[in-house]
Amino acid sequence: MTADELKALVGRRVALELAPASGEREIQGRVLGTIDASDGLVLVLEPERIPGMRRTVHSHHVRSARAI
Repeated sequence: MTADELKALVGRRVALELAPASGEREIQGRVLGTIDASDGLVLVLEPERIPGMRRTVHSHHVRSARAI
């Protein structure tokens, strides 16, 4: 996915399929924002299973994303 496609998910509930190197297969939650980092885009999520928590995911770990 491109950085623009991922940025368009801000504010939406999503399911992200992640690469094995990320340590998880999938994460679901609301995309709160993005950060432009030197090594690529970083998504900031609020996981559905832990409301109020913040989780970051580097875009190079995202295999696919779908709105839920």
